[in-house]
Amino acid sequence: MRKILSVDDDLMILECFKQLLGDKGYHICTTSNPMDVPMLLAQEQPDLIMLDVHMPQKDGISLFEELKKHDRILPVLFVTAYQGVFDVSSERMLKMWQDYFGDGNVDILYKPFKVENLYEKIEMLIGPADA
Repeated sequence: MRKILSVDDDLMILECFKQLLGDKGYHICTTSNPMDVPMLLAQEQPDLIMLDVHMPQKDGISLFEELKKHDRILPVLFVTAYQGVFDVSSERMLKMWQDYFGDGNVDILYKPFKVENLYEKIEMLIGPADA
């Protein structure tokens, strides 16, 4: 069974992911505190991490950059309502696109989204739940 770690400060979103992805057969663990991610990565060893971008303790982009320094191949799906955040006009974002977005292990899903799009992106990144 494929494992997914979802990090979002919105508890309703996390509950929706638990239900939607659990129904598809994925094992999903969640946290609303991005500071818990290193511990959860070690404990759960997920196949995918889903990151919100705007969170109070640490933003998803900073967390992503830290994760990729230690594990370049861990697939990441950003789930965000802020489409402009990935604009490559900033040097930081351009470097992130150049370094990480071309390897097939990173994708973005913009809120609001269709459930089918969530499933498609996850399957593209890690395959079906029973793979």
